[in-house]
Amino acid sequence: MATLVTDKGVPYIEDVWDLNDIRNVANDYEDEEFTEEELIFAMEMVVDDFDANCGINWQVIENALDWIIADRKENEESKNAE
Repeated sequence: MATLVTDKGVPYIEDVWDLNDIRNVANDYEDEEFTEEELIFAMEMVVDDFDANCGINWQVIENALDWIIADRKENEESKNAE
């Protein structure tokens, strides 16, 4: 994930996460399937809630996916209550 990069003689660390990384975490959820839109939304959540103290890691991605599942269930319960 993290790579030391030099641009015009200036070193920096680049840490790239892509949709396949999110999909790999999502594949660990045996009883859930995620649409591509939900996976992209999970990426947006990770970016929006970014905390430099913990960075982006597998647990942060799992938290975003857990939120999507909880939101799904809440919407389903609201629908059934109507």
